[in-house]
Amino acid sequence: MRSFTALLTAAVFACCAVPPAARAATSTCVPAQLASAAYPLVLVKARVNGQGPFTFFVDTGATVSIVSASLARRLHLAPLPASVQGIGAGGRFSTRASVATISIGGVTQERVLVATFDLSQINGAVGAMDGGLGYNFLKAYRMTVDYPGRELCLEAP
Repeated sequence: MRSFTALLTAAVFACCAVPPAARAATSTCVPAQLASAAYPLVLVKARVNGQGPFTFFVDTGATVSIVSASLARRLHLAPLPASVQGIGAGGRFSTRASVATISIGGVTQERVLVATFDLSQINGAVGAMDGGLGYNFLKAYRMTVDYPGRELCLEAP
């Protein structure tokens, strides 16, 4: 469970900056749901490199977005020459990094730095997840979570 907490609360520091490029619509609202009452993670559907939809959690505490190791293999995400370094409740860690195009509803960002993680502990606790949206994706938008309406809205300021 400690690794689960570390993944969800980790402040990840990227060793190489890859500025994301936003394109398409400047705002979107998409259906959102909570993973469970015990783990109220906001879940949305995302497309990665034009494929999907995949289930992603919204993690405002993570610096870098993540994809599961299985999704990275499935999409043949090419590893960058350097890794992503991070620190969280479970201590320091290092993991593979890649870049990907991520779309949520009508908004798309290209060249988003993604860290690759084994999400099996999270999947065992709250259900199947394919990745997480971190600060490097979310920072381009004003984000509104409408819990009663079960919707996540992203709007370019």
